[in-house]
Amino acid sequence: MNRKIGFISSIVICCSVAVFLICLIMALFAQNAFTENLSYGVCAVLSWGWVATACVYSCFAQKERRAAAKIGVAIGVIYATIIGIVYFTQLTTVLHKSVDEKIFQAFSFTSAGSWLFNLDLYGYGLLAISTFFIGLTLPTENKVDKSLKLLLMLHGVFFVCMFVPILPLPATNQGNGGTIALICWCLFFLPICILSILHFKKLRKNNEII
Repeated sequence: MNRKIGFISSIVICCSVAVFLICLIMALFAQNAFTENLSYGVCAVLSWGWVATACVYSCFAQKERRAAAKIGVAIGVIYATIIGIVYFTQLTTVLHKSVDEKIFQAFSFTSAGSWLFNLDLYGYGLLAISTFFIGLTLPTENKVDKSLKLLLMLHGVFFVCMFVPILPLPATNQGNGGTIALICWCLFFLPICILSILHFKKLRKNNEII
C-alpha cells in the first residue's frame, strides 16, 4: 500500500507540474483567465501530492534518518497549508471580487509584493526545505535514486525565494521575468517528479519479487 500511494502521488505531482508548465508557456503569449485559474488549481493539487509523496518517503527512511524524514513531512504540511490558503483565495475571493478594492489588492496574486504573493513565495521556500530533508533520507542503491537524491537536495537552494519579499518590489508585475523564472523552476522540479515515479515503480516490482 505504501509503495502504491507513493507511485500514484508521484504521478499526481508530475501531472500537476506539467500542466502548470503548459499554463506558464501559454501566459508568455497571451493572458488567459482560464489558464491562470487552472494554474492555481494544479498548484494546490501539487502541494497535496507532495505531502503524500513525502509521507511515503518517510516510511522507508532508515532509523537514523527518520528525524530528517519527519522534518521534511512537517515542513511539507506547512507548505501545503500556506499554498492552499493562497490559491483557494485566488479561486474564490479574488475570482469573484467579493471584498473591498483595497483588500482585493492585498489578496490578488497578480500584484507583486501583495500579502498573498509574498505568502506564496514563503510557501515555496518551505517546499524547498522539505525536499532537502526528504533527500537526506533517500538511499542511493542505483542511478535513479542517486540522481533523485541529488535533485531533491539541490532543490533546497530554492529556499532563498522566501527572502525575496524582504527586497523592494514594484507594485505590479511588469514583463515576463516572473513567468520565465517559474518555467525554469518547473523544468527543474519535473525531473524530480519523474524520478520519484521510477523510484516507487522499482520498489513495487521488488516487493512483488519478494
